[in-house]
Amino acid sequence: MRSRHFEITYCLNNVRRMFVQPDTHMTDEDAWYYACLHAGVGLLYGEDDAVDNHARLLEHAEKSELTHVKWEELPST
Repeated sequence: MRSRHFEITYCLNNVRRMFVQPDTHMTDEDAWYYACLHAGVGLLYGEDDAVDNHARLLEHAEKSELTHVKWEELPST
């Protein structure tokens, strides 16, 4: 499958940040995961339940003052 490009924006400590992430698809969960990586806030590992893991990721991100994660696909060139 061909890689597409997604613009991900988020706020860290009330400062808006943006980056472009190549991937074959994107979901809200993926965007939060990538935003945590980009912001360097660390991640939680070893969780088996994906839904519970996403809820914990959101809680961890917000405790690290990472909020307002949004994404959109960029037009292909």
